[in-house]
Amino acid sequence: MGQATSRGGILVIEVQAITPAIGAELLGVDFSGSVSPSQYDEIYQALIDHIVIFIRGSQITPQNHLAFAELFGVLDSPHPIYPHVEGHKNIVLLENNLQTPPDTNSWHTDLTYKPAQAFASILVARQVPEVGGDTLWSSNYAAYDRLSEGMQRDLEGLAAVHDLGDFRNTFGQDSEDQSAVEHLNHGVQKMGSYIRPLVAEHPITGRKFLNFNEAFVTHILGLSSNESNSLKVFLANHMNKPEDQVRWRWQKDDIAMWDNRVSMHYAVADYLPQSRTMNRITVLQDRKERAN
Repeated sequence: MGQATSRGGILVIEVQAITPAIGAELLGVDFSGSVSPSQYDEIYQALIDHIVIFIRGSQITPQNHLAFAELFGVLDSPHPIYPHVEGHKNIVLLENNLQTPPDTNSWHTDLTYKPAQAFASILVARQVPEVGGDTLWSSNYAAYDRLSEGMQRDLEGLAAVHDLGDFRNTFGQDSEDQSAVEHLNHGVQKMGSYIRPLVAEHPITGRKFLNFNEAFVTHILGLSSNESNSLKVFLANHMNKPEDQVRWRWQKDDIAMWDNRVSMHYAVADYLPQSRTMNRITVLQDRKERAN
């Protein structure tokens, strides 16, 4: 994994930026025991500074995965769609193969349809294909900064409706006891909707960012459907720039942790018929945000 440095007898994590806009690899994090308070502070700061952080070859156990996530905040309840790791209801099992093909190959920010937008996700690679299966992350800070001043002003007062979005593909099918229409209506009711400003400020850094993702935003309030759709297409195209992105080629036991408030991600679905298995924990609220 590389060597951490020592300062005054305390192990110091090395942070290596991957791109100017987003992403850093951390060297010297050891998950064989508990993470010390000083290392927690360093990891947290790296996350705030770089939006998504990566750790190679962690060999983290499910128990330590949970313990690490709990350092940062309260964990999310079981996912409404995906199964969980056996014996660990807070660890989502993302297992994709020919029988369960991938469905996260769109730019999205997790769970924005919920009243409490999730703080962070911690993803562990358990099985990866020989080739393919990369994940990309994009900076919503950078996307806002690239807007013209006029467009920034125009978007300031607008808000967007977030709902189940792409999950309509899952609910819009017959289930064991419901028709497709009944199943879809149940999904809409179960997952709900939320309204968020298109431009928001990060609670820790105070920086402005574009609070939009094409997977879950269904309408821009105050606009006609035609106007809303046109603005959504503009924002989706604007936010899909390589300069704002980092791409990670997974190896087994890698960890990625990202600040879900100011990023989008896209899991590339190019590896079938090979399999890909990931474990994910979502942290609902930033402990440091609550302390401020």
